[in-house]
Amino acid sequence: MNMNKLLLLTTIFLLGLVAKMNAQSPLPIHIGIKGGSNFSELPVSDGFSSKYAVGYFGGAMARFDFKRFYIQNEILYSEKSSKIDKTSGAGSKNAKWRSIEVPLVIGYKVVDLAALNVRVFAGGVYSYVLDENFSSLNQLKDSYRKFDKSNIGYQVGAGVEVWKFTVDFTYQGGLNNVNKNFSSKPNSFNVGVGYFFL
Repeated sequence: MNMNKLLLLTTIFLLGLVAKMNAQSPLPIHIGIKGGSNFSELPVSDGFSSKYAVGYFGGAMARFDFKRFYIQNEILYSEKSSKIDKTSGAGSKNAKWRSIEVPLVIGYKVVDLAALNVRVFAGGVYSYVLDENFSSLNQLKDSYRKFDKSNIGYQVGAGVEVWKFTVDFTYQGGLNNVNKNFSSKPNSFNVGVGYFFL
């Protein structure tokens, strides 16, 4: 047997050994990317009503597994929108706001198989508003003139993971008003798709 064949066989053996070790003891830390759509509402008053409108988000995620439990942290760029109607029927406009969101959740794998898991999770989310646009809503613009940049919320949801791909369904609600002088806590339903490359 020449040296090239010996080297090839050794490489194949080592790769097989590493693959077997990884299958038996997977790494507890996973890193990936995530994106999707949100359906948000910004409750209002004073002659207005609000409805859900479509937005989007995208960013990175990291997960630490501990048997069936896990902790997941994300950093996302999010654009949310809410349809605002005048109760007088004079037409509707979209209120938009863009933010950086940092969710942190604790989850549990209800089904935990090698290539499939079904999860439930809950936790908090910190958001920092980068920009908001109420320019077409003059009456609301005055109310939201001091739109708080930092906001705290909560989220609950469920997800399915097949191999390294994930699909999550999340409800997110606000814990504090977006304005100290105006009672309004945004909420949203999110659908996200992700991929763990590590």
